[in-house]
Amino acid sequence: MFMFEEQIIELLKKELKKEAQGDIKLEIPPKKEMGDFAFPCFNLAKEFKKSPVEVAKQIASKLKPVGMVEKIIPLGPYVNFFLQKGNVAESILKSIHEEKDTYGSSKEGKQRVVCIDYSHPNVAKPFGIGHLRSTMIGRALYNMLKFHDFKPMGLNHLGDWGTQFGALIYAHLTWGDRERLKTDAIKYLLEIYVKFNHEKEKTPELQDKAKEWFKKLEDNDSEAIKLWARFRELSLEEFQRIYKMLNVDFESYDGEAFFKDKFDDAVDLLKTKVKTELSDGALIVPLEGFEVPAIIVKSDGTSTYITRDIAAAVYRLKTYKPYKVLYIVGSEQKLHFKMLFKIIGLLGKDESKFEHINFGFYLSADGSKMATRKGTIVFMEDVLNESIALARKTIEEKNPDLANKEEVAKKIGVGSVIFNDLINDRIHDVVFDWKKMLDFEGDTGPYLMYTFARASSIVRKAIKEHSLAPGTSVDFSKLSHESEQKVVMLLSKFKEKISESLAQYKPHVLAQYLIELGRAFNEFYHSCPCLKEEDKELQKARLLLIDCTRQVIKNGLKLLNIDSPDEM
Repeated sequence: MFMFEEQIIELLKKELKKEAQGDIKLEIPPKKEMGDFAFPCFNLAKEFKKSPVEVAKQIASKLKPVGMVEKIIPLGPYVNFFLQKGNVAESILKSIHEEKDTYGSSKEGKQRVVCIDYSHPNVAKPFGIGHLRSTMIGRALYNMLKFHDFKPMGLNHLGDWGTQFGALIYAHLTWGDRERLKTDAIKYLLEIYVKFNHEKEKTPELQDKAKEWFKKLEDNDSEAIKLWARFRELSLEEFQRIYKMLNVDFESYDGEAFFKDKFDDAVDLLKTKVKTELSDGALIVPLEGFEVPAIIVKSDGTSTYITRDIAAAVYRLKTYKPYKVLYIVGSEQKLHFKMLFKIIGLLGKDESKFEHINFGFYLSADGSKMATRKGTIVFMEDVLNESIALARKTIEEKNPDLANKEEVAKKIGVGSVIFNDLINDRIHDVVFDWKKMLDFEGDTGPYLMYTFARASSIVRKAIKEHSLAPGTSVDFSKLSHESEQKVVMLLSKFKEKISESLAQYKPHVLAQYLIELGRAFNEFYHSCPCLKEEDKELQKARLLLIDCTRQVIKNGLKLLNIDSPDEM
């Protein structure tokens, strides 16, 4: 919320006094001639014992313009406020020009720690397109939290433990090719994992072999541990290459296996604090309100996902002392996390610190969920390379003399994939579509990056050819065109949109705002020429507006983990 909105709200609170104890919500009128903000009076009609129209007239008659408010009038059941456009533009553009890369930030976080458990691919499996959602939603929230002065801790809780490793070890020892493990590790491990699951459909007893080898792994069998460690090492090398392309890193790569020596303590803590039972040889925790119990230890003595997550949660509370712990994990794990948080509460911990930030999945063209075990996975590296190749081709066609073409192609290609993911509301599934994923038109990352590059080009040209640099010694009242005012008002919303994204843990709020800003800027660009403008004062004001828009698009894309090239 920018200062002029606060001024209007304070103005209303003074006049309404006890009637305005709740939050005062302002609306944006549907037409420009109706003002900049409107206060609906429907809820006050009962209090005043008058119609909303009469209430609006009564309130408007008592309010006097103050600060940036130029005029106040009643329009039907609304009190409408008109702002002094020049003062508004001055306040916003000066702030952006002075704060630059920090514009939109705040000190709200007070360096409180927020643990973000995100990305967490499974060891010995390729980094598929399905991992993109957790990775980029998590990273965008990480960036926004840091921008608001929280201290985010990126925790990559690798899937490096469990029965699937028993299956892999058995498959490798039974059908394995040691040379391919050396030369093409991840694709080879995927193939034998898929083969194991196909064979298991014909011979269900194979699952017992997987369980046997996982039991050996938990019992520190030397052969099992050696193979598991090799699978993990090779997988981490693969993941690091993808993370480098996406410009993502973590404070910790401690996966499930890291908590192996903490499982027993977690189980002992549960037995002490929570009612546990034995059921068919398995240790369970019956949970009130749940149809099924939480299985803590399987009948063969091995751990479960929830055991490992309990151990991790207890460790994180003790080690990081977090304000919040966020799990960026798919919607299908809702029940798991409800159980986990319930158990954390039963252990006497503050379960309100824990939140599951769920999201939908990438689906195949036929609407089915992509699955590693079925071999229906799309490799993340292939998607990124395809997008970079398309960006390179587009540059060769449209700007073949561009310097650093390869670097720019990488920024555009990777940014396109990231933005295509984050523009979607996280709770919705996304059908994987190569054409849409790599589309450089419409509401896309390349569209915003091109808008940024266009604005940057105007600023460079102004400095180089006109000896005119963006500055705040301008006549802000000159920015009177409707398209100019629209951009100014959108720029004022940047900080609010970041806060809204964080409040809902939904980066698409910020992504969609940036698209709206990009559209408004391009309307302004076509309607209001800058460097050809003969009125020098208007020219200077427009140049500042262009530079400030460029800055906000840059800041916004950076929060979404997208690096914008200055030229395209």
